[in-house]
Amino acid sequence: MNRAFAVLAMLGLLICCASARTAENPVVGAWKVVSFGAEGMTWTLTVKEQGGKLSGTLAGGLGEFPLIDPKLDGDKFTFKISMDEKVYSAEGKISGKSIEGSYKGPDDEGTFKGEKQS
Repeated sequence: MNRAFAVLAMLGLLICCASARTAENPVVGAWKVVSFGAEGMTWTLTVKEQGGKLSGTLAGGLGEFPLIDPKLDGDKFTFKISMDEKVYSAEGKISGKSIEGSYKGPDDEGTFKGEKQS
């Protein structure tokens, strides 16, 4: 009986820790992002985490694009999108509820800044 209780308590602790990790992931949420390149644009960057894997979208005046290979390494967030069969890559540094970085693709490159909305 005591052994079963200990196993259940340990499982509960692991579940709580996993939930806290997801809640604390600094990139997860909705971000209002402004890009500065050939054309300045406002975007909504939405990042989700499920089972330890990141996913999301980048949406704005040019459409909505799924994030390709989004990764968070410390405070560095990287992802790619495919727009008109051309791949663009982005790299940003997260500081609290702010993100700042750069992007590059075949037709444009520039910088971006954003604030976390949720």
